[in-house]
This record gives sequence, C-alpha cells and structure tokens, in this order.
Amino acid sequence: MNRAEAKAFLTCMYNDIVVGLKVEKIPDYFVPEYIQVTDGVTTNLEEFTQHITTLKSLIDNITISPFNDFLYDDELQSVTLRYTVDITKKNGMKGQVELIAIFEFKDGKIRRCNELSCPLTSDESFKEIASINQK
Repeated sequence: MNRAEAKAFLTCMYNDIVVGLKVEKIPDYFVPEYIQVTDGVTTNLEEFTQHITTLKSLIDNITISPFNDFLYDDELQSVTLRYTVDITKKNGMKGQVELIAIFEFKDGKIRRCNELSCPLTSDESFKEIASINQK
C-alpha cells in the first residue's frame, strides 16, 4: 500500500466505521487478529466491534476533521494521524476530542492501532469516549 492508497483506505474506513458506525463493515478494514490500544486500554477485534456498537447506542452524530497530520512510512507500512472528532450524543450533549492514531497494515488491512485521545470539552463524559465499551 502506498501513501495515496493508505490515505484513501483510512478515509473510507473512518467514514464507514467511525462516522457511519457500520459494524458490518469492520471485516472490510481490519484483520481478524486486530489489536487496538487506546489510552492504555487494549482491545481485540471483538471488543473493538463492541466499542463501535456501544458508540452507536450513545452517539447521534460524529464528524471528523480533515487529517491535521498524515505521516506515512512505506517501509513499516504505517500511518500516523492527528485529527479532531466532533460528537453529539443522543442526549444532546456536544463535545470535541482530539486524537493521535498510529495504524499498522498487513495484507491491505489494519492490523494494529495505537491511539491517544484528549477531550477538548470540559464535560467528563467525553473523557473515555474513544475507548468506551458496554458489554
């Protein structure tokens, strides 16, 4: 995957999975052995799927800024992103979270993501939005 392909792939993934909350599309973008570490919380593919399902139950609308930073490493097949997410919860609360994510690819899909989130909103309920998971 080259830089342009990685950017197009991640843009589609964010639109389908994060903005669209389309759980059924997860296998299109992630390998079965996917691991994500968000703010120190490690999840596998099943737990990540549950995270997206949890977001779907809590979130009315999500928009993502254009990538503020997009760094691509061809040799490592990895991308580092920085972007902002605007969130409107179903209860009407609004917040903003900045994220830095490092993606590693395998066979044209995401195999790992290391992510740090920083709420830009003082409301405590947005502090764990990037890793919230209700089982």
